[in-house]
Amino acid sequence: MRAGRRDDVAAAGMFRQGWGLMARRETGSRTGDSGGGSGSGGGGRRERRRAHAREDRVRQEARAATTAPADAPLVWGAGVGCRVLAALWLGQLVLLSPFAYGTDLAGLTAMEWLLRLWTLSVALWIFARLGAWRVTADRDGVAVPRLFTVERLPWDEVGKAVARRDGCVHVGSRITGPFLPAPLARLLRRPDGARAMADHLTIMVRNPELRPTERADARTRVRPYAVWAPLPLAVLAAAHLLAG
Repeated sequence: MRAGRRDDVAAAGMFRQGWGLMARRETGSRTGDSGGGSGSGGGGRRERRRAHAREDRVRQEARAATTAPADAPLVWGAGVGCRVLAALWLGQLVLLSPFAYGTDLAGLTAMEWLLRLWTLSVALWIFARLGAWRVTADRDGVAVPRLFTVERLPWDEVGKAVARRDGCVHVGSRITGPFLPAPLARLLRRPDGARAMADHLTIMVRNPELRPTERADARTRVRPYAVWAPLPLAVLAAAHLLAG
């Protein structure tokens, strides 16, 4: 009986050792699989980025081969869609004015004035950003509007332009646009204006002979966004006068 019990104990010990070894192997296998999957996923993303970069390069080189040198400055700006959005934005600003119709302005506290003026300033900036943006490329570089100034980027500082899926374009460190977003442009079978602008700017950076030979004049000059503020302010003032 004692010998049988010892055999049973030994068998149980060997079973536990074998089970523990199998568990460790299984755990190690799962850990290895997870790490390998993560690495392959990262490699897959890198490969996709490289593939997209190669596609962009081929497309831009093909466009450069068929692009004639420009004499006059090249201008990109807000199209009909952007101006419609700006008009709709102005309409809701009139309806939901930060200075509510019939409000006793003399009774507002300093903090209430500050909040209303801040809200109005942001709303006016969005209006100009939608309906009055413009980018000009001339012999000296690229001009991009800001709120109170115009940033002029020499060609050697532009680097490259990159189109985003939301329709905006990175020009150097600045963001311009918007155009029709790329997914919506494909759905409506419309040209991808953001990518066309980004490609054209990029090939002019790489091919100086394709850059415009003239400087921007008064007709093509870029203006700060603040220049367009009087228009919506006049509309708001008229709406308040009529409501009062």
